[in-house]
Amino acid sequence: MVVNRVRTDLIRGEDMMSVLDVQEMLGLALLGVIPEDSEVIRSTNRGYPLVLNKPPTLAGLAFEQAAWRLVEQDSMKAVMIEEEPKKRGFFSFFGG
Repeated sequence: MVVNRVRTDLIRGEDMMSVLDVQEMLGLALLGVIPEDSEVIRSTNRGYPLVLNKPPTLAGLAFEQAAWRLVEQDSMKAVMIEEEPKKRGFFSFFGG
């Protein structure tokens, strides 16, 4: 399963289910969590793959990682994010 267009602000405000809740409800292996990213629309309109953007976007990196997990038949574990990380690295989005 890939959970797309995730917005932590809506999850914290309880306006969107958390990735952990979705995973527990569906009982499916999690291949990726793709954050909401306005660059997806721009990239699509230009006909240019998001994963080739320089510098890379969070969504582009998340798509690459999900593809890698699919090829390697790997999965990830969703974690609960309790408060917004303050300008940390990419993996902080996933609770790490």
